[in-house]
Amino acid sequence: MAKVVKSTTTRPRMGTLTRALSTLSAGSSLPLRRARLESSTTSAASEASDDLEFREKVPPTYQLEPAKKFSQTQVKTVIQSVLENKLGEVRYEDTPGGTMAKSLADAITKEVKKIGFDRYKIVCTVSFGPLKNSSVKYVSRCVWNPQFDNFAEYTYRNKSLYCVGTVYGVYME
Repeated sequence: MAKVVKSTTTRPRMGTLTRALSTLSAGSSLPLRRARLESSTTSAASEASDDLEFREKVPPTYQLEPAKKFSQTQVKTVIQSVLENKLGEVRYEDTPGGTMAKSLADAITKEVKKIGFDRYKIVCTVSFGPLKNSSVKYVSRCVWNPQFDNFAEYTYRNKSLYCVGTVYGVYME
């Protein structure tokens, strides 16, 4: 029977590598790379620690249900009012495209947050296009808790465009 010998190879530590790199010739680019590596790792570590310091420390509530559930009817009326006020009789040719959709989504999200669904993540999508000879189907899938999570949508149409606004309310335990 042959004897099996396990080889234990260990990786050199960072101090060993830096000493080895510093002993190389001055004309080599390796010390420059080492300096870049050390500066990038220290700056990334300091950025991560700075980010953690500014987080608000909230004690756990152990709350398993929302105080106020996501209401489809309330959110649908908000979407309807925002789309009708902002779009009015806007023509599709006059719309600036993505910036209009972004501003509509931001306005809807802001108004829905005013309703006061605490501990809900609000996700809003808005898309629009020309009304003439267009056929569009919207499909979405989400993994969520059907007991607390819900969505609301509203489709606005005028003579030249259609706009679909959808708001998802996902409960965050």
